[in-house]
Amino acid sequence: MFVAGAVLLPATLAGQQPVVEPGGSAGQVCAEGVVTSIDIERGSVFDPESTSVRALAWSYRLLNLLHVRTAESFVRRELLFAEGECLDPFLVSESQRLLYEHVFIDDAEITDTVDVAGNRQVTVKTRDRWSLEVDVGITYDEGANLEKFQVTEKNFLGQGILGEFTHRERREQRTQGFRVFTPRLFGRTDASIGAGRDRPGNFFNQYVRYPFVGETGEYSFRQGFDRSTKFFSYATDGAEPFTNVLTPSFRQVAELSLAKRLGEEGRSFMVGMTLTHDIVRFPRSPEITLLDDFDNPLLFPGPLPPAMSSQLLESGSTRMSLHAGTRRYRYEFYEGIDGLRDRLLVPLGFYAGVSVGRGLSVFIPDDVPGLDDYFGRARASFGAPVGSSLLHGSFTLESRHDDGAFRDLLFDTDLVGYLRHEVIPGNVLFVRGSYGGGWNTRLPFQLSLGGREGVRSLVEDRFPGGRMAKFVVEDRLLFPWPRRGTIDLGATLFWDIGRVWPGDVPYGVDSDWQSALGFGLRFGIPSTSRNVFRTDVAFPVDGGSPVFRFSFELNLLRQGFWTPDVFRSRRFDLGAEQF
Repeated sequence: MFVAGAVLLPATLAGQQPVVEPGGSAGQVCAEGVVTSIDIERGSVFDPESTSVRALAWSYRLLNLLHVRTAESFVRRELLFAEGECLDPFLVSESQRLLYEHVFIDDAEITDTVDVAGNRQVTVKTRDRWSLEVDVGITYDEGANLEKFQVTEKNFLGQGILGEFTHRERREQRTQGFRVFTPRLFGRTDASIGAGRDRPGNFFNQYVRYPFVGETGEYSFRQGFDRSTKFFSYATDGAEPFTNVLTPSFRQVAELSLAKRLGEEGRSFMVGMTLTHDIVRFPRSPEITLLDDFDNPLLFPGPLPPAMSSQLLESGSTRMSLHAGTRRYRYEFYEGIDGLRDRLLVPLGFYAGVSVGRGLSVFIPDDVPGLDDYFGRARASFGAPVGSSLLHGSFTLESRHDDGAFRDLLFDTDLVGYLRHEVIPGNVLFVRGSYGGGWNTRLPFQLSLGGREGVRSLVEDRFPGGRMAKFVVEDRLLFPWPRRGTIDLGATLFWDIGRVWPGDVPYGVDSDWQSALGFGLRFGIPSTSRNVFRTDVAFPVDGGSPVFRFSFELNLLRQGFWTPDVFRSRRFDLGAEQF
């Protein structure tokens, strides 16, 4: 009795009503109360009451009947708290974030009420996103393209299982394959398997991953295997009679990783280690295309340019790496960041991490040259609110040291702003500055200033080089009509400016500064969708014909910012941020 009184007295003196968790006379004191019940309310995908059009309301009801809602058991397993435990506001917010981040859940909200005893009755409300998707990716980019045909079920039988068939075709890429993913192989373990074929060969990938659970998990484990043969396309930009050089590149990577997280919730420090086995081959001679005819390549005529042959070096290595990183994040919802009316949960704070390791030429096939090297990787990013605006920045640097020299040095950095003011509701000024490049590369590497991910008035593969700077200023306006609940529609005015320098890559040039001015429309279908289609007309500032493009929104905070041509050549794309 005396012990119980000693425990309860400080809480009483502090002005709080103490609540004792059931389970003993000396039970734990719960300052926020005990969770006595958890009610799960799973909402429909569509709201028939949101429209006055009878046919549309009837269609909404029919689609709701056809959709299998996320199972109550799945929702409960995502919660980081249970009945009979003390209510922890941090665990409640983390549980809501975990639910919201599933691609098949459109919204999640967790609330609680206090009963007469001071305990908490928790209600979890979710609303599903339509999970069966048929995505026909029609684009217009120097001609009409059926770029993607994809059938995806993201929430099979309400258990979060994803099944997907994909056909993608764009320039040198022509991929057909399938993928199956589950977030619940064993408890909270993710697992995925995929297979298919690209133009030059087959691919297969598989992984099992037990991630850090929100900001609370202590351990993370990864096992993965990836084997693929793809074309790497070098652009010649008029330097040769042919337009592209296609190099069949085979890569096989096996990975085993383990990490531990230390520190307090939301302010953690991570340490980990990874063992990888990496094989790179070039199974066939390079081929060429005439007038961008990727369906009928020809053998490369004559010897390869020295800058290209120095990048086509087969290698193998078994590598051990150590990771260390820290993250200081809190999360807030923003509307209209990636899309027009979409809600995005944005991490605010920063991450910084480094990876270092040693590679040895052991367990390597006899016909593949082994690499004995040291390597390192650094990554940092931040998100910062400025009033209603948002700033984001990041950089990635990787390199290895071999035979007394630094090789395969790749650098990529971005600074992005979503600038808004309440005086002009529905208006976002998007600004982005980026720089990327490679030095002394021993894997296929080349950048290009042209195309929809570069200066938008330039055709694909225009101005190849080894280093690139690019700036984008885009004024995005959301129209107040049609009303919320149907589709989202907006307009944009943009200015692109960029430059490449030759570096040491094949066919590299100094482009001087190139710029474009343009305008277009943005569509979000259905309303509040995270995915945006856009039409753009871009005019070269120094004269020339305009370029019309119909494509997808490419500047997406949720996918991260980087230079795609740098990303495809990374040798060490694993750090503490990925556990």
